[in-house]
Amino acid sequence: MHIGNYFWAIKPLFDMALDKNNDVYVFLPDLHSLTSVHDAETLKKNKQRMLKEFFALMPENTNITVYEQSKIKDINNITWILNSVTPLSMMLRAHSYKDAKNKWIDINMAVFNYPILMASDIIAYDFDIVPVGKDQKQHLEFARDIAGNFNKTYKTDIFKLPEAKIDEKVMTIPWIDGRKMSKSYDNHISIFDSPKDLKKKIMKIVTGSETLEEPKDPEKCNVFALIKLFATQEKQDEIAKKYREWWYWYGHAKLELLDLILKYFEKAREKYEEYSKNYDLIEKKLEKWNAKMNKIATEKYEELKKITGLE
Repeated sequence: MHIGNYFWAIKPLFDMALDKNNDVYVFLPDLHSLTSVHDAETLKKNKQRMLKEFFALMPENTNITVYEQSKIKDINNITWILNSVTPLSMMLRAHSYKDAKNKWIDINMAVFNYPILMASDIIAYDFDIVPVGKDQKQHLEFARDIAGNFNKTYKTDIFKLPEAKIDEKVMTIPWIDGRKMSKSYDNHISIFDSPKDLKKKIMKIVTGSETLEEPKDPEKCNVFALIKLFATQEKQDEIAKKYREWWYWYGHAKLELLDLILKYFEKAREKYEEYSKNYDLIEKKLEKWNAKMNKIATEKYEELKKITGLE
């Protein structure tokens, strides 16, 4: 998990969960990972790592339910039903499909049908709001369209049409090369990297070409854009003032960024080590939450069978 993931998707969920009136649900999309991961040991390792990272970041005493997609036995049954009301033309417009096609990747059907399974993940549970990054908005729109197609076809209102929640302030987080932070660009920073690796990546961030003596504009600097994610307003103002001093260099700003990131995630990094030693703490919680979400999905599938004539 990199800091782009955290600010685009994870933190908005946590912020919602801090409101006790909200129930927040997060799932591990291990079925989705089969689009590209075709090695059992790699998949198991990745799942454990992601769960340890998420549980380490998750705040205490909130209404958050975490579950595994592959443990929901009827999610693929629901997906097959949704396949039957999803036009081919819609799937041909999907960003995931177009991106793979543009890269000349050998496209498997899991990549092609990815948005339909994603729609099932959302509408099977009648979620009201789905926090997404701007680049993921299409998937949420597809979920709404697929739900609407089913409701119209079968003259029912069984599926709720969820709303997207997009935080415009963090929809694009720059990284080393100034582009959007992404694993596909290999320009991301993992939250749980060692301090040494964090520093190595931060020192590679592209900056301006001003000399040490020249004043620098913090608002045009990729380093400062990242600093604003982690620093208080008072700290931001302090660092911005330094940018305009003759003695302050981009290297100084990068070291301040490193310190801010380590402090921001200090408790999470400690919890990560704890879960690495006691993974069974996660497994016990997952077992309970998987059962809870499995029951809800099965109830939805039983309704769908009646509506479609399968029962």
